[in-house]
Order: sequence, then C-alpha cells, then structure tokens
Amino acid sequence: MSALTRDSNEIYSVLLVEDDQFKQEQVEQVIRAARRSVHFTISRSVQQAVECVRARAYDLIVLDISLPSHESRPGGAQPISQPSGGVEVLLELAYEERVDPVVILTQYPEIEYDGSLYLLEKFKKAISSSISVNILSVLLFNPKDKSWSDQLVGLL
Repeated sequence: MSALTRDSNEIYSVLLVEDDQFKQEQVEQVIRAARRSVHFTISRSVQQAVECVRARAYDLIVLDISLPSHESRPGGAQPISQPSGGVEVLLELAYEERVDPVVILTQYPEIEYDGSLYLLEKFKKAISSSISVNILSVLLFNPKDKSWSDQLVGLL
C-alpha cells in the first residue's frame, strides 16, 4: 500500500520545507484537518532539507522552491536567497534514489530549472525528463485563493 493510501489512523510523516511562517502554518492546518495523525518535520532552508532527506524517508514532502541556502545564525554567514533552492532538494532525492512523494507548493508562477523558466504546469514534465523524482503535483500557493488547499487535500 502506498504512503498516501494508507489507513487514516496511521501516523503520516511529512517533511515540510518552507521558510515562510504564515505559509507553513497554512499548510500544516490543511494537512492536519485532512489526516488524524501527522508528524511534521519542518525545514526552513536548502541545507536543512537536504540533511532531512539524507536522514530518513517521508510519507510526503511538501516543498517550497524559493528557499534560503541555510538558516541565519548569530555571527554566521548570511543566507543566500535561492529562487530555485528547492530544486536542490529534488536533485538530492534523485541522487539518493528516493521515491518519497513530493508536492511542490510555490507562490511563483514559474520555476527556473537548467537555465530555463517553466510554468508550474510544465515544470514536472521538464524535471522528470532529466531526473527520477516522485512529484505528485506542482501547486500555486495563493493565500486569497484556497484552491491550492483543495488540491493538496485531494492528493492526501
């Protein structure tokens, strides 16, 4: 039985890769309303997300594309904004030959990959032609339009 079709009483392990607190809370709320038992691992940067992916498998990964390189720490180097930082997480999943289901949830209508910009509905095909990743869907997050949440629930 696949991770997304398991019994609703089982605990789902979700890696939520998101640096925006508001968006994180919205996603958590939607998933918690759809599933009884969910354990979230929160990652706020590319570096953290890659470490999480290397550490274990997840029933679902909800991935923002625009992420900072690493978390800001007092006295440390400033994080670098990476408009396509989430792609690095996808590349790590492919490198590790992982099949964790991924839902990309971004606020931007296009994603840069391999030097080109792709509309969200074309990104899955573009990246899947060069690496093997289990992308379920690419959704546009808009706090004023809840269609993203309906689509996300439909995938659960």
